[in-house]
Amino acid sequence: MDYILRTHNLTKSFKNFSAVKNLNMNIKQGEIYGFLGENGAGKTTAIRMIMGLIRPTVGEIELFSQGITKQNRNLFQRIGSMIEYPGFYPNLTAGENLEIHRRMMGIQDKESIINALKITGIQDVKNKKVKEFSLGMKQRLGIARAILHHPEFLILDEPTNGLDPSGIKEIRELILDLCHTQEITFLISSHILSEIQQMATTIGIIHKGELLEEIGYDELQKRNRHYINIKVDDDKKASIILEQKLKINDYVIWEKNNLRVYENLEQASDINKILVSNDLRVDELCVKADSLEDYFLKLTGKQ
Repeated sequence: MDYILRTHNLTKSFKNFSAVKNLNMNIKQGEIYGFLGENGAGKTTAIRMIMGLIRPTVGEIELFSQGITKQNRNLFQRIGSMIEYPGFYPNLTAGENLEIHRRMMGIQDKESIINALKITGIQDVKNKKVKEFSLGMKQRLGIARAILHHPEFLILDEPTNGLDPSGIKEIRELILDLCHTQEITFLISSHILSEIQQMATTIGIIHKGELLEEIGYDELQKRNRHYINIKVDDDKKASIILEQKLKINDYVIWEKNNLRVYENLEQASDINKILVSNDLRVDELCVKADSLEDYFLKLTGKQ
């Protein structure tokens, strides 16, 4: 198996605070790795270390199966990135901004600008000033700049942050397209669980600087349990009936008047009948499966 990135006990401490602790990431070639965590969990600090922007306190980083040394810093030429908010010259056009970047990067291929704009779907606004761009268009332009030199590995830090639903969908579809058609491997950090769930093939969950789990999305789907979701008018009374009359103990009160029953799924209609016969109003009763949000909350102890 070819690994694009591996980190070994990567740690970054600031005085008495450890922003990242013993991080061991493994990103395979061709996958979309979702780096999931709350704001302040250590995602951006980890990415800055991976990109060589800050030095780790402890630990090692391998890129393309090679440890980073002074002699092979050219490995970073195979990586594109958009870390935090992409900055541009607002009074220059999209094409002019990319031209400045092309020259700074020493990219000889002048057609690379046209290609990057076309791949990201903004070729029609090449001559439009960036100050007239929407946030979604600026994000697309940021990705265009990141792929200008045809990288094998693309790192995006919160690429959908601040976007409206249509903008989020556009960026998600662009990332999936780049992965499949351009064969780019992705590391995408986000605190938006639903977005990671719709893109990632592997998910790394970071919490308070520690990588709690690294799991393939298919395996995550297998682990997530099915349950009967029940909404009633009195959760305390419902729990008594479940335990005493139905002998059900594997359940949780998820939120007020909302229970999740993890056993006897095939008896959903019987459960409904007994609840109703005991003068409970049942507003909803259906079989569902745990989501990534549920898994995240359980793993971080916030359920």
